[in-house]
Amino acid sequence: MATLSHDLTIEILRGLSVKDLLRFKCVSKLWCSSIDDPYFIKLHLSDSLKTNTNHSLILRRWGYDFLSVNYDSLKTTQVINPPLTNSPIKILGYCNGLLALIDDKDRIFLWNPSTRKSQVLPSTEIEFSSTSISSAPSTYYGFGYEPISDDYKLVRMVQSHGNNDEYFHSEAKVYSLRSNCWRRIKDVCFYLKNRKFGFLANNALHWMVFKTPQSDNRNLVGFNLGSEEFHFLELPDFCLDKLFWEINNFVVDVWIMKEYGVKQSWIKSISWN
Repeated sequence: MATLSHDLTIEILRGLSVKDLLRFKCVSKLWCSSIDDPYFIKLHLSDSLKTNTNHSLILRRWGYDFLSVNYDSLKTTQVINPPLTNSPIKILGYCNGLLALIDDKDRIFLWNPSTRKSQVLPSTEIEFSSTSISSAPSTYYGFGYEPISDDYKLVRMVQSHGNNDEYFHSEAKVYSLRSNCWRRIKDVCFYLKNRKFGFLANNALHWMVFKTPQSDNRNLVGFNLGSEEFHFLELPDFCLDKLFWEINNFVVDVWIMKEYGVKQSWIKSISWN
């Protein structure tokens, strides 16, 4: 009886869903090792992104569990429970099917809802150089993938008012999944107030920030996951910084930066009120 070559088998497996791949790991030791191989995982992820398949929407149902909705079949919905904790959790970020989560004990872990695999991150202390803290620290996160080093990174920024409201105590750290450790990086020179979690675009994490504590003007700052440096990006000249309420309605403008880092490339895509 003719058998398929290993290369042809891999090509067939690349087109299957994660659910089917997990089932077929039981076929043989060779299939199991092939499906678990990091190179195959990258191929499967790349194919899914190119073909816009194997996508699921993860929704937090309560504080304790999630709903997974299959994009290919919206009627296919299942409840999935996060690992390692029975306490409420928050999502710190997501990238390539991985979720960065934190529970109410400040334990952080990475979780793949498709494979149910997870990893607890090592803890790291807050290292303010001054003890003159007059308010509880605020913590901000961002999670993303850096393709050149093939590494997933989690950014944590902690800020707190000092005795003088004109400045903040601050520190920034980066966790690397490849090295499984935290490193302190250059402290930030801006002020975060609202959005706790950064959004990923162009291999960089982004937050809306203020250059001074008293400022009402928001600025867009990015963190390059490769160089691990912060940089400001210019917003369009006319960009609504606040919601303007008009008889129970509000004005919303959606802007798109067509060329990353180029101010002139901003275009207003949608506007409604």
